[in-house]
Amino acid sequence: MRKKVLLIGGGMAGLSAGAYLQMNGFDTEIFELNHTPGGVCTAWKRGDYTIDWCIHWLVGSGPSDSLYERWNELTDMSHVEVVNHEEFMRVEDLQGNQLRIYTNLDRLQAEMLEKAPEDAEKIREFIRACHEFAQMEMPNGEPMATANLWHKMKTLWKMLPHLGALGKYSHVSTADYAQGFQNPLLRRAIGHLFEPEIPILFCMMTLAWMHKKAAGYPIGGSLQFANRIANRYEQLGGVFHYDSRVKKILVEDDRAVGVQLANGASYRGDYIVSAADGHATIFEMLEGRYTAPEFEHYFSTGKTFPSLVYVALGVGRTFHAVPHSYLFPLKEPLHIDPETEIHDLHLRVHHFDPTLAPFGKTLLSTMIETRNYSYWQDLQRDTPELYEAEKQRIADEVIRILDHKIGDVRDFVEMTDVSTPATLIGFTNNWKGSFEGWLVTPETGFKELPHTLPGLDHFYMCGHWIAVGGGIPTAMMSGRNVAQLICKKEEKEFEV
Repeated sequence: MRKKVLLIGGGMAGLSAGAYLQMNGFDTEIFELNHTPGGVCTAWKRGDYTIDWCIHWLVGSGPSDSLYERWNELTDMSHVEVVNHEEFMRVEDLQGNQLRIYTNLDRLQAEMLEKAPEDAEKIREFIRACHEFAQMEMPNGEPMATANLWHKMKTLWKMLPHLGALGKYSHVSTADYAQGFQNPLLRRAIGHLFEPEIPILFCMMTLAWMHKKAAGYPIGGSLQFANRIANRYEQLGGVFHYDSRVKKILVEDDRAVGVQLANGASYRGDYIVSAADGHATIFEMLEGRYTAPEFEHYFSTGKTFPSLVYVALGVGRTFHAVPHSYLFPLKEPLHIDPETEIHDLHLRVHHFDPTLAPFGKTLLSTMIETRNYSYWQDLQRDTPELYEAEKQRIADEVIRILDHKIGDVRDFVEMTDVSTPATLIGFTNNWKGSFEGWLVTPETGFKELPHTLPGLDHFYMCGHWIAVGGGIPTAMMSGRNVAQLICKKEEKEFEV
C-alpha cells in the first residue's frame, strides 16, 4: 500500500520533495497558500507586462555543472532557453567611471587590470580562485544523513584539492575582502557583488558558474520555470491544493499525522513535510512544542536576508544601450522608510527576455533592500491610503532618477508596480519578509539545519529555512534530500 505524504508549501522545495516522492512510490498532496506554485520563485502580470521577481541566474542551467542533472530529473532542461550574459553587472562611480564585471574570467581579469593596475597581484589572486572553483564540483547526489562511509569518503576525496581555498575564502566577508583593493572603483565593484556580509567565496563561485555557462537566465522567467516543475509533479500523480493555508500540524502521540487548514478542513497522511516558513512551522503550526537547539539559536540570533521594496516599470521604448544589470550612485540619498535610505540604485533592464514586455517596450526593475518590514506591515494595515501614497512616492522618485540617468523614461512609462515587505509577507508568509531565509556569513558558513525535530516522528522540514544561504537550487536540493530521508526510513531505494 502506497504511503501518503502531505507537503506544506508549493515553493521550489515543496515541488521538488513532492516530485521525488512521487517518483519513489509515495502519494503526495501539496497545500499552497497562494493560487500559483513557486513561492518566491514567482512573477505576476500588470497589463501587457510580466513582472519577474526571482531568478536572475539559475545555477545548473547548463550541462557543465552537475546541478544540471538534478534539474533534468525534474524537467527537460534541453527545452529551456537560457541566456548567458556577457556581463554580470556594470558598476559606476560618482565620476562616471565604469567597471564591467564580465562573466568570462579572462575578460574580467583584463578589465580589472586595465582599470586598476595598482591591484594587479590581488586581481590575479581573485581570478585564480574563481578559476579553481570553476573546476570544483559540489556534492549534490546524496545527503550526508543517508550516505554510507564509502560515499562520504569519495565525496571528501573529490573536495580535498579545494579545501584550502574553501577554507580561506569562506571566512572573509565580501565587504572585508573588497577593502583589500587599493583602487576605489574596484573596491566598490567587489563590495557590491552581493550582500556585504556574505563570504567572498559565494561571489567567486557565482562568477565561476557563470564562466562555465552554468548560471544563465531561463527565458520566460521565474513563474514559467516553477510551472515546469509543478507540471512535472502533477504528471507524476501529485495533487495540489491551492489557496489552502495550513494553520496547524496535527500530532498524535508525538507523531505527525495530518494538517488542519485555516478553513477548518483536515487531511491525514503517513508523513508531514513542511516546506513553508520555518518560524511559522515551529512556533505556529506546531505551537512551539517541538524544536531543536539549532533552530532556537538561529531564530534568536541568526541574521536573515533582508526584505524588499521592489519597483517595476513598464516603459514604451527600448534601452539596448543600457547594461542589463547596472549599479550607479545617486546624487542624493533616496529615502525608503524611517530606517532605510539608499545611496546607489541597482537597475535591471529586462530587454534580454522578450516574454516580459511587448515588442519595442521594456520592463525595468530595481530591488531595494530594507529590514524595516514591520513599518510596511503597520502602514498597510493601519493607514492604507498612506501606504499607497508611499509606494507611489518611491515609484515617482525612481522614475525621476532613471529619467535623468538613462533618459526618456518618464514620458514613456505605461505601467508602475511597487511591492513592499508587506506584499512579500502576505504572499509567502516568510518570517521578517526575508526573500531568501538565513543569510550566510563567515560565521555561519554554508550549512544545513536539521530536517527533523527532536521528539516528533514522521515529520520533516525542507527549504531555505533549513539550508543556510537559500537560493532556488538549494531549495530544490533540500526537497530532494527530504525525499531521500523518507525513502531511507521506509527502507526503499531512492530512484529517479
